[in-house]
Amino acid sequence: MSENKHTQQVVYVYDGTFEGFLCCVYNYYYNRLKPVAIMSHTEFTPSFYDNLMVDTDFEQAYRVRFAIEEKIGHRNLEFLTECFLTCLEEKEMYMLRYVVKGFKIGSKIIDMLSDDDVSALFKAHRHLERESQHFLGLVRFYRAGEVYVSKIEPKNQILPLITWHFTNRFANQRFMIYDATHGQALIYANRNHKLIQVDDIELPPMDEDEKQTQRLWKNFYDTIAIKERYNPKCRMNFMPKRFWSNLPEMNTQQTEYVKIE
Repeated sequence: MSENKHTQQVVYVYDGTFEGFLCCVYNYYYNRLKPVAIMSHTEFTPSFYDNLMVDTDFEQAYRVRFAIEEKIGHRNLEFLTECFLTCLEEKEMYMLRYVVKGFKIGSKIIDMLSDDDVSALFKAHRHLERESQHFLGLVRFYRAGEVYVSKIEPKNQILPLITWHFTNRFANQRFMIYDATHGQALIYANRNHKLIQVDDIELPPMDEDEKQTQRLWKNFYDTIAIKERYNPKCRMNFMPKRFWSNLPEMNTQQTEYVKIE
C-alpha cells in the first residue's frame, strides 16, 4: 500500500466490527478521503463534515489484514486486534495513525512508546489486559435450571480474552456470560462456544436451590467479617466499587458496619 494525498475530510461511519475498521483503512489509502473521525453506526451523530458510509467488504478487510501482517508483522496485527476491544475514546483514529506509521517504520512501531499514538494504545491495551485478569476471579455464576448464568459490566470488551479460561475451566457445563456494557454474550454448550451481539436480553431467573446457596454464602461472608477492621477505602482499593453490583456477597449486603475511630 502506498499513502496517497488526501484532499477531502470526512467522517467515516462503519459497522463497529474489526473487519469494518480494516475497510476504513482501505478507504483511507484507496479513496483519498482523510477521516476527521471514525465512528460506528451506533455512535454516529450528524456534523458539518461530509459522511462516508463504509460498507464491510471482507475481501478489502483481508487485503488490509494481510498487508499489516506482511509489512508490520503478526505481533502488531495481534496488538491492533486487541486494541480494538479497548474502551479508548476515538480508538479507531489512534489505530489508523498507528497503521500509517507502521507501514512507514515497520515492526518496531510497537516499541516506540514515546510516540503519542503508540503510547495511548499501549496504555489502553494494558488496561484491557488488567481488567480481563480481574474478571477471571470476579465472574459470579448463578444456576438457572441446566444453565449457569453470569452478568458482568466491564469497561472493555473482555469476553474474547476470557473465553479460553472459562470454556476450559467449565468444559462440562452449560453457561452464559452476558456483558451488559457492550451487549455481548458468550454462550457455551457441548464443548462449543459462540460470541454473539444481543441488543436486549432478559436473563433467566435463578432457581430456588441457587437462592438458598446465595443466602448461605452471604451469611458466611457476613459471619467471617471483622467489624473492628472494617475499612471501605481499603476494600475499594483491592476491589473497585464498580464490580460490586454483580457480586452476591456485595449487592445483597444489608448490614453496614460502623467505622471505629
